[in-house]
Amino acid sequence: MADGTSPILARTPQGLVPRIRGRLALTFAAVILVTFVVASVLLLSRAQGERETIRERVLGMATTLSFGFDQEVAAGNALLRGLSSSPALKSGDAKGFYDQLKATPIPDGSWLILQDLEGQVANTLKSYGTPLPRHRDFPTYPEAVNRIRERGWAVSGRMGSLVKPGTTVIALSLRITHDAGTMYGFISTILSQDHLGTILRGQNVAEGWMLGLYDRKLQPIVTVRGAETSSRIPAPDALAASLAAGSGTEHMAGLIEDIDERGVPVLVAYRSSGATNWTTLVAVPLSDVNAPVMGVWRQMAGMAVFLLVAGSFATWLTSRQLERPLRALSDQVIGAKRQVSELSGQLLALQEDERQRIARELHDSTAQHLVAANLGLASLERAVSQIPAARKVLAEVESLQTKALRELRIFTYLLHPPNLASDGLQATLRDFAEGFASRTGLAAHIRVPEEVDDLPPELQRTVLRVVQEALTNVHRHADASRVSVDARIRSGRLIARIRDNGHGMVGRDWPDGPIRLGVGIAGMRARLEQFGGDLKIKTGLGGTSVVAIVPVTMAGRALTQARRMLDSWLSRQPKVEDDAPT
Repeated sequence: MADGTSPILARTPQGLVPRIRGRLALTFAAVILVTFVVASVLLLSRAQGERETIRERVLGMATTLSFGFDQEVAAGNALLRGLSSSPALKSGDAKGFYDQLKATPIPDGSWLILQDLEGQVANTLKSYGTPLPRHRDFPTYPEAVNRIRERGWAVSGRMGSLVKPGTTVIALSLRITHDAGTMYGFISTILSQDHLGTILRGQNVAEGWMLGLYDRKLQPIVTVRGAETSSRIPAPDALAASLAAGSGTEHMAGLIEDIDERGVPVLVAYRSSGATNWTTLVAVPLSDVNAPVMGVWRQMAGMAVFLLVAGSFATWLTSRQLERPLRALSDQVIGAKRQVSELSGQLLALQEDERQRIARELHDSTAQHLVAANLGLASLERAVSQIPAARKVLAEVESLQTKALRELRIFTYLLHPPNLASDGLQATLRDFAEGFASRTGLAAHIRVPEEVDDLPPELQRTVLRVVQEALTNVHRHADASRVSVDARIRSGRLIARIRDNGHGMVGRDWPDGPIRLGVGIAGMRARLEQFGGDLKIKTGLGGTSVVAIVPVTMAGRALTQARRMLDSWLSRQPKVEDDAPT
């Protein structure tokens, strides 16, 4: 409306499409979330299974290599036991035994040595009679000889070969004894780094994996990483702590995580053999072990982005498809409600005109006929003064006529109140309530602030009609002795309350059934709803309270004040006489 008020009927459908769009978004988000969670659980479960498979594979590889080295040592031990029964050896024929050693088939990269307690006697890498190393040339000689003497055979630790410089070797030695059981020497087969490396290189592993064989002191015998075979890669620090719990004669295997010499986090699978005291390990970068899980996380991130984009597009597309019919329906509802609002306004205007016409007719015609009838009765009173019965009937008729005239005047006053446009809502409500009280004999209390005069004219008229209708209902139905009219503006709302002390709507008018509201209350509510307002009724044995609540805007009040100031200023301006010549 032009005065700053806006009927609620035009605002009701607004926000329907955004609400549906929001619900669609929530629905798609819930579906996406459930799909993402289920897919993530499945993918992570599979990735964890693949990760465990890699861990089991690495541990199995370390165990297989350890078994391979154990078999290699067992084969070397069997070879030495066969050579120890050679007749040439028992007869002391060193040259004949040397020839037998040379003729013995051994793996590539290996050789045989015959040693007494002083040093090497024969070495298949050298010609017979060539000067050979003595035991004093080896720092660990006493420890090695004692181990052979005590155990009958021994596996050495990592050593450097003096006969073949630059080569890391392992010696498998078997004790030789006289018939009396005393040790006078031993036979050794030498396994070189190259020969042991072929066992490690026989495994098919990914680039970056490290395979290694370490002696009892965890010194590298041979290691393989990629295409490089060496004996320089140290064992992880955590491995020593894990093996320290064992007795040294037991087989131990397990998995540990550590950081290698390059600073790369690795998973280390190891097996320590109780037969050889060698430790075989396989070190795998943790990035390879966790690759399935990390791959799933990347897949989940991609899936989340895809589902988000797809869900957003689906939400947008679905909302677009729903928006057209919804907007069309919303427009139809708005149009229909606008037509209903306009029709309601027209009906209320017609009702207003009809009420004023009926009030004029009753005042100008019917009331005058009743007054004339009273005059006629007064003249008739002289004619029947001598007849007591007639005089009694005439008194009753006069009383009824007087009551009818009084009711008619009250009714016409309610139908046609004082002039709202000239007096303002405050004065009109006050005068109307006081006039209503004087005509009905009710005690009236009126409290209306001046701010109501700043309301838009249409809203002032609506409030006046609501108060009129409420007071009319008090007169007709309440059987009250007092009534109050209280209006105030608070928190952007006009609150008008009409309260009486009658018997209420639950009294004698509706003793056996539910409360039935008449068309007057429906009309009051319809008037208020045009401005976004509402009507509340509270009733009981102590009376009825009718509360009208209407939102008011600062813009509408300011516009009304501006119009009033402009009208006041224009009324004070002097009129300009027309100076046109006559």
